[in-house]
Amino acid sequence: MPEEAALQLEAIIQSATDGIISIDARGRMVLVNQAAAKLFGYSKAEMLGQSINMLMPAHHAQQHDNYIARYMKTGEAQIIGIGREVMAQRKDGSQFPIRLSISEVEMGERRLFTGIVHDLTQQKTAESALQREKERAQRYLNIANTIIVILDRDGKIKLLNDKGRKILEVEPNEAIGKDWVDHFIPDNYRSEVKVVFRALMDGRDIEYYENYVQSASGKQHLVAWHNTLLRDDNGEITGTLSSGIDISAQREAEDRIIRLNQELEKRVAARTEELAEVVNQLLGINKQLKHEIKERETAEAALKTKEKQLTTALEKEKELNELKSRFVSMASHEFRTPLSTILSSADLIEAYQKEEQQKKRLRHTQRIKTSVANLTSILNDFLSLSRLEEGKLSFNPSEFELTAVWKEVEEGVQGMLKKGQQLNIKGLEQIPDLNTDRRILQNIFYNLLSNAIKYSGEGQPIDCRVHCKNGDLKIAIQDYGIGIPESEQQHLFTRFFRAHNVENIQGTGLGLNIVKGYVDLLGGHITFESVPEQGSTFRVTIPLEHH
Repeated sequence: MPEEAALQLEAIIQSATDGIISIDARGRMVLVNQAAAKLFGYSKAEMLGQSINMLMPAHHAQQHDNYIARYMKTGEAQIIGIGREVMAQRKDGSQFPIRLSISEVEMGERRLFTGIVHDLTQQKTAESALQREKERAQRYLNIANTIIVILDRDGKIKLLNDKGRKILEVEPNEAIGKDWVDHFIPDNYRSEVKVVFRALMDGRDIEYYENYVQSASGKQHLVAWHNTLLRDDNGEITGTLSSGIDISAQREAEDRIIRLNQELEKRVAARTEELAEVVNQLLGINKQLKHEIKERETAEAALKTKEKQLTTALEKEKELNELKSRFVSMASHEFRTPLSTILSSADLIEAYQKEEQQKKRLRHTQRIKTSVANLTSILNDFLSLSRLEEGKLSFNPSEFELTAVWKEVEEGVQGMLKKGQQLNIKGLEQIPDLNTDRRILQNIFYNLLSNAIKYSGEGQPIDCRVHCKNGDLKIAIQDYGIGIPESEQQHLFTRFFRAHNVENIQGTGLGLNIVKGYVDLLGGHITFESVPEQGSTFRVTIPLEHH
C-alpha cells in the first residue's frame, strides 16, 4: 500500500501544470516534475542534483544561499509559506517572471523545501499591454481641452485629467480618492450639486448641467458638464464620466454684452425722446405733403383712367376697322358669287323658251335656290354673331329627346351632301332626355356637320358619335377631308379666320366662332384634332342639366 500511494503521488506531481521542485538543506534539487523541466528548458536529469541557483539570475542566487544558511541556523522564516513574484532564468539565459510558493517538509531527520512555480509571462505581458493602453488613454485625456473627471457611486474621484488638475490647481494623483463635492464645489453650491449627483446615481438622464467648481487657491470657474453614466457587466451604475468646459469667460462676455445692451437701450431711449420733437415737427410737414400728394395722385389717377379709356376705345376702334375691312372683303366676295350665279341663271332661264328646254330651266332654277340658300346662311351667320356679341341670344332650356334634334339636323343638311357622302350616327338611342336649349344644340350640330360635309370630298363618310359620361353629353363629329394646317389651328375659332387650304371653298370664317359661342352659352367646351389630308374631329362637351 505505501508503494501504491507513492506511485499515485509521483503521478500527481508529474502531471501537474505548474512546476514543482524540491531541494535539500544544501539547495540541491532532489525532485523535479516534467512541467518544471519544460518551463526552464532543461531535462529532469540535467536538473536533479544541481543547485537551485542555476534557475535564478546571479543577483538572486547569492541572496538565496544566505537565506537558507540563516534559516537553518536561526529557524527564522521570511519567504516560506508566502507566495511572491520573482524573476527566474532559463537554460538559454533568458529571464521570465514567476510566482513562487515555498513550503517545508520534514522527513525524519531530513528537511526538504518544495517550491510551486507558476509562469507569469502571459499575465505580465497582458498587464503591460493593459498599462500601455491606460497610459495612452491617459495621454489622450490629458491633451483634451476639456475637464475629464470620473466619480464612483460615492462621489469619490477615480480619474482627473491634466486640464482638470490645471483648473483645480492640484498635483497629479493629489485629487484621486477625494470627495468631489466636499473638496472642489463652493459651499453655496454643494447642496444643489449633491442633489444632481444623487439623481444621476438613481439613473436619471442629466446630460447637460452647469455649476461652479473651486480651485485650491479659492478661484471659482463656471463649468458646463456633459455626463455619461458608467455601468458594470450587470448594468448596475458604478459612477459617472463627465466632460466639462470652462465657460467662465464666455459667461462674463455674455454678462458684459447684457450690460452694454442695457446701456445702449438707455441711450436709445434718450435719443428717442430727442427725436420725438423733431418727428412731431416733421409729422406736421408730412401731413401737409400727404394732402398735396393725395391731390396729385387723384389727378394722376384720373389722367390714367382717361388714358386707359382712350387706349381701350382706340383699340376697339382699330379692331372695329379691321373687322369692317375683313367683313367688306368677305362680304363682297361671298355675296358677289351667289348673286352672279342668280343673275346668269335668270338670264339663261329667259333664253330657254321652248318646252323641250324645261330640264335646263330646272337646272338653273336649282342653282338660283342654292345661291339664295348660301346667302341666307351667310346672313344667318352675321345675325347669330351679332346676337352673341350683344348678349341678345337668350338661353331657353327645355326637355327633349336628342333623336328628334338629330332628325331635323339630318334633314337640313341632306341637300348639302356630295355624291357618295353619308352621315353615320352612333349611340343616339342610349342618350336620356336632355334639359338644355334645343335650338342652340341644333345649331351646333348643323354648323359642325355642314363644315364636315363642305370640307370632305365625294364618297367620304361623316361620322357622329354621342354618349353620356359623368353628367355630360359628349359629341364627336369626324370627317376624312382636307384637314386643317397645323400652323393655323391656333386661330381656328377666331372671327373671319379661314385657313389657306379652304380659300377656294365658299364660307365666311364665322361658323366655328359662332359654335364656340353657342357651346360657352350652354356651359360646355369644344376641342378638336386635325391632320392635313386625313380629316378633323371636333369634340363637344355639354352638361346634361344646366345650372
